[in-house]
Amino acid sequence: MAATTDIRFKRMQGEYRTLQDAQDELFDKVDSFEAALLGLTEMVADNREMILENSRKLDAIIKHLEVPYKPPAGFVKE
Repeated sequence: MAATTDIRFKRMQGEYRTLQDAQDELFDKVDSFEAALLGLTEMVADNREMILENSRKLDAIIKHLEVPYKPPAGFVKE
């Protein structure tokens, strides 16, 4: 048994290194997906702000030009 102990230990080290490498690769991919998702979330928030600003500008133009405009009332009967 003493003759094969070193061989078994080296094999175990190799298997452990392989497992660590696979985990590191997986964690790197998860980190990149997380960064991409955070970037997209930030872009959506920025776009929402731009849409709100454009809506405010359009409302101001409609009011300034006295355009007869009736905003949608949803499900209320007219």
